[in-house]
Amino acid sequence: RLSDCGGPRAPHRPGVTPGAGTVSGGRRSLNHRVRRSLALAAALVAVLAVPRNALAHARLVTSDPPDLCAGVPAPAADSRCVTGVVVAAPPPIVRLTFNEPVQPIGPGIRVVAPSGRRVERGPARASGRSVSVAVDAAEPGTYVVTWRVVSGDAQPERGRFAFSVSRPTATLAALPDDRGAALRSGFVLAVLGRALHFLGYALGFGSLAFRWLVIRPLGVPGVAAFDHALWRVTRAGAAALVLAEPLVGLGHALRLGVAGDADVLADVLESRVGLVIGQRLGIALALWAMLTALETGSSVALKLALALGSALAVIDGQAVHAVSVRPLAAGLVTNAVHVAAMGTWVGVVIALLVVWRAADVAPARAAIAARTGRVATIALLVAMASGTVLSFQHLTGTGDLARTLYGRVIVTKVATLIVVVALAMAARRNGVAAPERWWRGELAGLVAVLLLAAALVSLAPPA
Repeated sequence: RLSDCGGPRAPHRPGVTPGAGTVSGGRRSLNHRVRRSLALAAALVAVLAVPRNALAHARLVTSDPPDLCAGVPAPAADSRCVTGVVVAAPPPIVRLTFNEPVQPIGPGIRVVAPSGRRVERGPARASGRSVSVAVDAAEPGTYVVTWRVVSGDAQPERGRFAFSVSRPTATLAALPDDRGAALRSGFVLAVLGRALHFLGYALGFGSLAFRWLVIRPLGVPGVAAFDHALWRVTRAGAAALVLAEPLVGLGHALRLGVAGDADVLADVLESRVGLVIGQRLGIALALWAMLTALETGSSVALKLALALGSALAVIDGQAVHAVSVRPLAAGLVTNAVHVAAMGTWVGVVIALLVVWRAADVAPARAAIAARTGRVATIALLVAMASGTVLSFQHLTGTGDLARTLYGRVIVTKVATLIVVVALAMAARRNGVAAPERWWRGELAGLVAVLLLAAALVSLAPPA
């Protein structure tokens, strides 16, 4: 059964009065008020310290030659989108301007002449929010421009449009537009990869946090069954972290059209997207390599592993909307706190449920459950506060919660959290009489929260 937002409720130990050894009611009330005031002050500082000036997911704003079909729902059905704007003289440069700074992926911009010949003069160059490439567009007729860029939050984007020199003509480059199917399949795969990454973080580093924040302070002696169960959770987390990155990379490649261009995957790995994937994969492999040292009970190895978890939480900020917050440090720190708190909350709950059945820890169950409950509660509150700050950055108003998919996912995530907390509180009140399905429901809720978090970082926010 779950208690204190995250753990099975331990049976009452004979001879021990609940609450014995605690401070007096007045002092406890004072401490409670002090802690509450400090928490409120910290929340206000966090909200005020992070300015509401954020962009995420690159969007084409203007182009030269202009894209007549920008924002058209069904460009393939509009004749203007097939031929594009007609210009009298060949443009020497194709220039794209986005809503935020971007970097080209691979060549960045490809321009194909009516004959099917590529006419770029070298790779595209980025300058702030603009990406441009010199072209040789002397051939009369319709040209097709395709572009691939990556935004500051390591989200790849692509698009295409046409323009005509002198007169519109048929073009060999007018291929079927598969962006709809590619975007959907790539989005699903990227969400699954990110959810697996978050789950791996919770299992791997959350179980280590359970050792550091729960087991170590209580002085619980190491026993074979207990340790084996916990290390199995940590190993599963490291494996999930390793497996998640190829899924994320392949999802991005699908979004960019890898089905029609085999070079896209290599271009993705050479871009900022690949850099972040490589950093996260490196930390996952480092955790896996440290497992042998960790299993010896080395406190130094445990501290180093927890430091790796903190570093991974910061690195995660490079691949989510937090990187577009200004100042950058505010977004990265807030996101790192959110990831670490969420991973700790989910991780300590799962770790407690895994070791709960170990007979060797029966004498310490009450103390372990009580401390786990406190750690899980604090982690949950921090995760909710930091998540609120991050969401606030990317909403133009409360109406976005209903109007946009991003807002509706936030609402669903909050509703799921409420259900999880309600199940935990109900189990705590009922104690040993609580049905087992309640804590299983909480676990299902935790998995749903991770999936929704993965969807959030994959969606373009309103602001």
